[in-house]
Amino acid sequence: MVATRSKDEAKILTLEQDTPVRVRYHAEGAANVVFIITSSRGAVSKDDDYGAVGTSTIDGIPRIDVRLRGKLLRLRKDVPTVTPVVDSHRHYETHIEPLFPAESLVEQIICNVTPEFVRKCNAALRIEEEPFMKRPKKRHGVNLSETETHGLLITDMTCDDKHASTEFKPKWLAQSPSAPAGSKRCRTCALRAMRDVKSNAKPASFRRDSADFCPLTLVSGDKDLIRPSLEPILLKSIGAPLDILGFVDLTLPYFQNLHLFRLLRDLQLDKDPKGILDVDSSNVDFMTAMALRDCTFFLKIPNRKDKDKAHIEARLGDLDLKTPDGGKGDYWKETEQQLIDEGWYTGTETTPAPKGSTCSLAPSSHWILLGAFAILTTFVMSVLSHPSLV
Repeated sequence: MVATRSKDEAKILTLEQDTPVRVRYHAEGAANVVFIITSSRGAVSKDDDYGAVGTSTIDGIPRIDVRLRGKLLRLRKDVPTVTPVVDSHRHYETHIEPLFPAESLVEQIICNVTPEFVRKCNAALRIEEEPFMKRPKKRHGVNLSETETHGLLITDMTCDDKHASTEFKPKWLAQSPSAPAGSKRCRTCALRAMRDVKSNAKPASFRRDSADFCPLTLVSGDKDLIRPSLEPILLKSIGAPLDILGFVDLTLPYFQNLHLFRLLRDLQLDKDPKGILDVDSSNVDFMTAMALRDCTFFLKIPNRKDKDKAHIEARLGDLDLKTPDGGKGDYWKETEQQLIDEGWYTGTETTPAPKGSTCSLAPSSHWILLGAFAILTTFVMSVLSHPSLV
């Protein structure tokens, strides 16, 4: 099946054992692993490395198929609840892609992968489980599916010489339709508060590694609400040692006027107007809504040296089909009912959540105080992370 944005391709690209590329681990989630594609010499690919298949570069190294330029490779894990790539991609083409401008999405082009190529990628994955390598310990032992015959080539949104990059999940940009009237927390903040209490976690504002924020601030258009959310996002995820406060100043006007988040919010509501408790979880619109609530926002921003010469690039990705299979549908409903019954939406829970956790639905005075505290905390953490700023 050929992606709608690659119909000019003569055929789908096939990655085989002897394809003249190397793969390097980049990142992974619960369902997929993303690899960086490099030349067969193992170096970062240059323009001369791409060209017609079968030709060579100046030093005799076979050229990389030009269709791999500017792409990362995403492969499916061997996990029973993960939807096959062809099915997920068909849903994406039919139900997700038409909803957004092309420039707002991480392009994904389906490709063929042979079992031998996947085994080569699994070998690279196992190397990353060795001491001091990149793969998180909680992901160890889970390999790629060697029976999956397809992968996805996706837009490379990683950092480069002129750009820093970051990514995060916007989550639920509108309140859950099932939430009680008079709620003091949105869906994301209510779930976070419940998990913090049940796991005895430190409140979000005190966690050094936290990028927690209230998603509703991102669609507020109010810079005083957006800034306290933006700072921990950038501090946790940014891929370059930047002056975080100056960096926030650079991106704040962009986020303040970002239509993409408001479009995403409206689509979440349009595809699920009734809420989790009052819908068939196998309904295609509801599955689309759940995909829109779990997508990733990718951002490439010019570094300080080039900030006046380059533009900010933002795209949505990881818009995979969310099915109720494997008990997920029951889990969604049970979680929503628990948030309601135990008072996490209304702030009436038996064991109060830490005061450091807040939501933009909370009383305004409380939000302003916590916003000011977040700014101060971010400044201190920035100085600790980059002593050269002092």
